[in-house]
Amino acid sequence: MAIFLLGAALLIAQPQAVPSRPATSSKAEASAQKEPFKKNDFKECLSPNGTLQQLPQTVIIGVRKGGTRALLEMLSLHPDIAAAESEVHFFDWEEHYRNGFQWYINQMPLSCPHQITVEKTPAYFTCPKVPERVYKMNKLIRLRQWLFCPKHSYTRQSY
Repeated sequence: MAIFLLGAALLIAQPQAVPSRPATSSKAEASAQKEPFKKNDFKECLSPNGTLQQLPQTVIIGVRKGGTRALLEMLSLHPDIAAAESEVHFFDWEEHYRNGFQWYINQMPLSCPHQITVEKTPAYFTCPKVPERVYKMNKLIRLRQWLFCPKHSYTRQSY
């Protein structure tokens, strides 16, 4: 329980201003990296009430059945957190990644400019392509890895 509270406190306590769009780099560096998406691959759609869908500033990763859903549910109780409803699997599933950033943004919730947008996909932990893809999208993004100690996990069985 203490680890859960610590993780929630670290996420909420000191949010830094993180760009909600992919980081831009010099033209020479961009052409050398051969990024799969360009800045114009997505559009910003501002709703009449001032909310918009944006790239997440924090991504929660972890292990299956490790409590990442519980963490996300607790964080989303805070008014400054806007959380994606389901696991997006953008960085680990090729068919989703090929759809581009606009598809990814469309999976995000509507949020106010002051809110932190959070996405949770535990499977990012096991895919070797994820770190590089996330870094190319946003070099300042926060990855939150959620782990648990199996020594303290219990299963209940009814006989």
